[in-house]
Amino acid sequence: MHNAFDIRAVLRQLPVRIESAVAYSDRLLLGTATGALLMYRVVEPTKDRPLSISLVETKKAFARKAIEHLDVIKEAGVLVCLADGLVTLYDLHSLSGATPLSNTRGANLVAVHTAVDHIDGIPTLVSKLAVHAKRKLVVLEWRDAEFYKSLEYSAAEKITAMQFASANLLVVSTAREFLTLQLAQNQWDDLFPADTASLRTVAAGSHTVVGINGGGGPDTTASPQPAGTSGGGSMWGSWGIGLSGSSADVKTIIARMPGEKLLLCHEDIGVFINSAGKLCRQEHADPTLFDRVPTGITHTSSYVIAISGDHGGSDTRTNVEVRNIGTQALVQHLFLPDEVPMQVFNGSGGKQVWAFGRHTVWRLIPVPIQQQVEDVLAAGQYDEALSLVSRSDSILESEKEDLTIKIRWLRARWLFREQAKYEEALSELTDLGATPTEAISLCPERIAGELADEDLEDKVEGSDSDELTGDDQSQQQQPHMEPTDPANSGKRSKKKPKQVMWKEALYAMMRYLTEHRRLLQRAAAEGKRELEYVVRVLDDDLDGDCGTRSSLQGYMPRSDDDSLPHVRLKRLRFSLERMEIPVAAMAQVVDTTLLKVYLECSPGLLGPLLRVKNHCDVEQSEGLLIEHRRFSELVDLYHGKGLYRKALQLLQSQGMSPNGGALQGTSPTVRYLLRLPADQFELILEYIRWPLQEDDSSPSSIVASVFTDDRPAAEAFPRPRVASFLRLISPALVIQYLAYAFETWGDETGVLHDDMIAAYLDWIGSTQGPGSAPDEQLRQRLQRFMRTSKHYSPEKALARLPDDGLLQERALVLSRLGRHEHALGLLVFGVASLVLAEQYCVDNVDACSGVFVLLLKILVGSPPPDIVDNEAALLRSGSLASAGGGPLPSTVEQVEGARQEIHRRFAGHFLSMHHQHIPAADALRLLPPDLPFTPDLLAYLRGQLCALDQATRASDVVRNLRVGEDTQSKRQLHRLQSGFVVISESRTCPHCLKRIGSGTAFAVIPPQDKAARPVVVHYSCWQRHKPSSPVHVESRSSSSPVDEETHMASIRLKWS
Repeated sequence: MHNAFDIRAVLRQLPVRIESAVAYSDRLLLGTATGALLMYRVVEPTKDRPLSISLVETKKAFARKAIEHLDVIKEAGVLVCLADGLVTLYDLHSLSGATPLSNTRGANLVAVHTAVDHIDGIPTLVSKLAVHAKRKLVVLEWRDAEFYKSLEYSAAEKITAMQFASANLLVVSTAREFLTLQLAQNQWDDLFPADTASLRTVAAGSHTVVGINGGGGPDTTASPQPAGTSGGGSMWGSWGIGLSGSSADVKTIIARMPGEKLLLCHEDIGVFINSAGKLCRQEHADPTLFDRVPTGITHTSSYVIAISGDHGGSDTRTNVEVRNIGTQALVQHLFLPDEVPMQVFNGSGGKQVWAFGRHTVWRLIPVPIQQQVEDVLAAGQYDEALSLVSRSDSILESEKEDLTIKIRWLRARWLFREQAKYEEALSELTDLGATPTEAISLCPERIAGELADEDLEDKVEGSDSDELTGDDQSQQQQPHMEPTDPANSGKRSKKKPKQVMWKEALYAMMRYLTEHRRLLQRAAAEGKRELEYVVRVLDDDLDGDCGTRSSLQGYMPRSDDDSLPHVRLKRLRFSLERMEIPVAAMAQVVDTTLLKVYLECSPGLLGPLLRVKNHCDVEQSEGLLIEHRRFSELVDLYHGKGLYRKALQLLQSQGMSPNGGALQGTSPTVRYLLRLPADQFELILEYIRWPLQEDDSSPSSIVASVFTDDRPAAEAFPRPRVASFLRLISPALVIQYLAYAFETWGDETGVLHDDMIAAYLDWIGSTQGPGSAPDEQLRQRLQRFMRTSKHYSPEKALARLPDDGLLQERALVLSRLGRHEHALGLLVFGVASLVLAEQYCVDNVDACSGVFVLLLKILVGSPPPDIVDNEAALLRSGSLASAGGGPLPSTVEQVEGARQEIHRRFAGHFLSMHHQHIPAADALRLLPPDLPFTPDLLAYLRGQLCALDQATRASDVVRNLRVGEDTQSKRQLHRLQSGFVVISESRTCPHCLKRIGSGTAFAVIPPQDKAARPVVVHYSCWQRHKPSSPVHVESRSSSSPVDEETHMASIRLKWS
């Protein structure tokens, strides 16, 4: 509650009894019980003078009896006077020229209305006067200050109150119900019963209310009915009597309200209806409940003022009740001294409020609007302040918007801090276009940081979970939620626990920041660099005039007491400015605060926030995550900001620590290395070393994950660098990596193939102990690679091979160099394996067709001096058995004899198996004369002869086929050259329909059917269409004409 009006008795102890009064312009008219009319001049208060009132004129015999009612139709210049049951009209300016309305005899009620109505599309000022006399209603109409017509309407019951809802709708009340009369249609409609219980039911919306042209009830538009005769009205009325008793003892009031509304009041309850006769459910959802039964009601632009007589209540010092029209909240209780007030009314369009008793007149002087706003803001009644500003007629419309926004701004902060209505508060700030920093500043310092208000006592207080537990946390972590609004204090008798309310605040802030984060992301996606926000700017000069106050000061009514101090709106001493704020800067604030909120209420959401693109401040976020030991989320933060080295340092320190938790071991580091882009290759090599060295059980799986994965980054790594790095760890890892590169990525780089051979050799050397043989499985893999790879350098491979070992591998390299004779010598004498030598010839016959001859030459010859003769040593040791099966050879002659016997026997087998690759001339030249004629040699010679005969026969067949083909071609050429076409002067091209002249290039298309004629077209037309292959023609001119009318040309044809 606050002070809206001050009471001043302007007239006291008048010698006459006042019965009625009316105020207009600067005049106050009082009607007395003796029929006299008193006219006063009113001088409004200013800064220099108080309110004053002086008697201007007294008309003692204005009426014969008491003046029961006075009213003014200012637009028509008419004073309406009801006295002795008769309405008389007077000239408003001279108060003369009485015009009694004879058809109003017995009148007891008067109502007037003036509005602009569009008649035939022309704006017309229409004034109407309604008079209730006995069982009828008389309505008089003026148009543009000229009397127009008078109409009468029947009324079945006595009317106790009436007012115009609009120019064509009259709302009346009987003893039982409220009704409406449509003047244009002369139609009565029921509204609802005129009793307290019915008004409460109607206001609560439990029943459908019948309005003008509205549905939801019995059809009342069938035929005109007098007031109080409808069946619905009787039903409601009987119910109303049963609930509330007889309503005839209580006066029903119908009072005009601002905005073309009426307040229908019975006893202490009232409801609002609009100009169409329907309930105002949106603006006034609840009924208006007065503390006492009013005897008179009037209004200003912001308030409903009701007076009540002395009914013996407990508080006899209160007889004026002021309520806010918008919120219907009680604003002020006043007491009119000296005597009981009879009636209250307004003047000058609701800017003046008067009340009178039998011998006293009071004036309700409004308190300056700035003081009222300040009072309600100080009490935390922000809804009252909004209603007061929006409805006040003392503020310019251009200033209302600014004040309304500021009050809404403060209300949002109040809702968050004091009322724990977090969602509503944040929604209000969003509607105002406030910057997110305004909402963040409502949180305590550990959430808002530097944005926290300096004057904010940490009402939304939280504590570290490590320091507080149980009741201590519930007492220190939660906001103070005591409501400061007395009107709301009874609505929350049962408070929520503070821990629950603190969580609700955090979750509301989380949803708010998340939604705004999406807004910033959309703005960034659209290419916007800045967004417009409303920013609160505090005034620096607290002692100077506030901009808001100075904007109001010129439009506020002055108090008549100059000693009253001018109240400044200190709570509105800030300005709201629209500013363009960079999207990136605001995104950093929002994301950093959202991280703090997640740490408080939803730590599980930290990962999704930090693993995507975010604008969190690194320094603040790093400190918070370390404080809360959220190392996994800290790694995500580093990664999102491109701080890969810091992330890897953290992973290494936690991985090697026994208290590393989820980051302990090498797996987190390896998984993180998979997330790095290809341009961080050097960093990957630096930090993959310790997992490879630390984890001896699975280095191959680490290499497979990091370097041989299907990621684009793995394929983009510089492979020679990777191979060089892995060689320092293990040659097996090099082979694993390069094998994947060759098979999956198809890498044909010669350097890498050379590295592969070098890795195999290193691996073989590392597995071979002193005096032991190399690993045969590794040798087979190396030999397989040497056979299949075409991209390694044989010279480099040969240089890497040892001189005294790996002879098979050396032979493979020599074969790549084309040194087949040397390679075969190694296999025959060094390896002592004739089978391998034979296989070598099979493998290399395509590259060297004489390789079999070279082997035959080696078999019948002696060992070269540059090859280690291991074959002889094997013969001596018995590892290589001779054919005779006798004693082991011991002398050189015996060894050579055994070798010669083995080689000659294998040579026979060799010749018989591969005779197609060994020409007889070369074989016979190389074979020794003393070689016995064995079955193998016979098979070789037979194969040679068969092959020679087969070649001769095939040559004859091919020759005969070519002769036949030549003959067939000559016949076809002769047939084509013997044909011709006739080109006449009338012959046209079927494509362009132009004539084919003798000097024109043309083409002949052979017919599909032999009986048809060939088609002749222009050569250029054929090129465009090309239906088939053309026939090039050669012209053979004729010296003598065949026909006198037709010039013919004989054409020789050739197929192209």
